[in-house]
Amino acid sequence: MVKPKRLGNGRKVKSKTALPGSLGEMLNNAGVSPLGRRIMVGEPKNGGEKLPATTVPQAEASTSRLKRPTAPAWTLPVIEFLADNLPGDSSVGWDHLFITAYEAGCEALTALGQAKCTPCGAEPLVDPEIPEVLPRWDDVATAVVCIAAQSNLLGYRHFAGSREQANLQGRFRPNIRSSHGCGPAYLAPEAFEAFRSLGLILGGCWTEAAEPILWRDDPPEWAIDFTRDERFLTACRYALESVPADIVAEIETIAVVTDEEISERHALEVRHRVQPRTKHEIRLLLENFHRDHLDHLFCRRWRLQDGWLPPDEVKRSLRFPYDPLAMEMRRAFAARYLPRQRFLSK
Repeated sequence: MVKPKRLGNGRKVKSKTALPGSLGEMLNNAGVSPLGRRIMVGEPKNGGEKLPATTVPQAEASTSRLKRPTAPAWTLPVIEFLADNLPGDSSVGWDHLFITAYEAGCEALTALGQAKCTPCGAEPLVDPEIPEVLPRWDDVATAVVCIAAQSNLLGYRHFAGSREQANLQGRFRPNIRSSHGCGPAYLAPEAFEAFRSLGLILGGCWTEAAEPILWRDDPPEWAIDFTRDERFLTACRYALESVPADIVAEIETIAVVTDEEISERHALEVRHRVQPRTKHEIRLLLENFHRDHLDHLFCRRWRLQDGWLPPDEVKRSLRFPYDPLAMEMRRAFAARYLPRQRFLSK
């Protein structure tokens, strides 16, 4: 007698046993498991009824919402990397901890249609879907590199023969070789797919496309002076020759520290500080503020590959308020564009 199986709703069903010598027995012997769903093999003939379409399991349906035929191949690996390596839980939300790399990661997840931004991070969407307009590839790649470095999944190593070689005892040996001006590094296995899909590594080496991305993390172990690179110098000349009118107006406001501004700040300090700073000290303080404002302008509106970004590209960009590449361009640009305001090129 065949023992019946009990389903979750209390009904009983007899388990089926393949007949001797049948195809079912051959498949069982080969270890083939049933799909548990029907497959449509084609259109019915002679006007018959259509077979029911394939039933997609819930997990598969969830993944299908992330797919979009026109989306580049890096989108899914990057989404998975961000969801797994940002602080927090993908079922509840992510906390950026007010760390620049994690802030950019939360913003990237939002721009990729997987979350909505919150004051402290991002919350997952119930129905995530990759949007038609994607964030900039260079910004997404920078976010992935910075998060990997911040999370100790990416460890930079000194160039071979460097006098400043650190003690490698207890550290993983490099598994990415020096290439295209970039130094050796160790990359954890769980980060490889995201880096590979973005075109940053190939055959255990950095790619040419990875070099300007890694400039934006500027690892001190490599001590690379990219300000002498011809690509940087060409980008600086282009930035000087093509400043948009709205950028010109913003720079004019940032560039000048007025006597009136200094006097207003000094009056506040006299009223509220026991030992108010001198007007000279206040000038230096305000110059630092103005220099920071110009840094933020370059971090927001300028990119090495494209120069000054138009409004539609600004919408696609991610925020990196302390981008080393943009800040070095600010120094080089200010030294030539604003030679009298020397404090802006410091």
